[in-house]
Amino acid sequence: MSQTPKSIPVDGVSKKLKTVVIILTVLTLFAFVALFTKLASKQPTPKISNSAVRAIELNMSLSDEYQAVGTRLMNSGLREQAIDQFIQVWEMQKVGSAERAKAAHTVGRLYVDLNNCEEALVWLFRAETSKSDLVLSPLIDTCLAKVRSSNPGQ
Repeated sequence: MSQTPKSIPVDGVSKKLKTVVIILTVLTLFAFVALFTKLASKQPTPKISNSAVRAIELNMSLSDEYQAVGTRLMNSGLREQAIDQFIQVWEMQKVGSAERAKAAHTVGRLYVDLNNCEEALVWLFRAETSKSDLVLSPLIDTCLAKVRSSNPGQ
């Protein structure tokens, strides 16, 4: 019973397989180096993009334009048209800003001039809630007195 043992290769892995493994290892190494280089050199993104800055600047210039037109209309006696312009200014401003409070105050004052105290109170209260430094009490008190006198049952 003589069995011939199968020959065990002494050379190890074939040269073709070694070459393929070495080439794939080198390619993987290059890919990782490229990836880490890209990640390391990546610039942090700014919190406000350039387009957002341009939009804010455009909004401010547009707001200034509405305010200028509203002022001219107000000085010309066209109060209702001026109200529309100042409402646009109010809508464009940041919530809680002094500009927003000033626009609401102007709209309220224009409604007082038009003897529409109900609408005036809405805008004066908006200006008051903005916690601005504007003196609103006399206008609000006058309008409240007019509204109460016109609606005595309420």
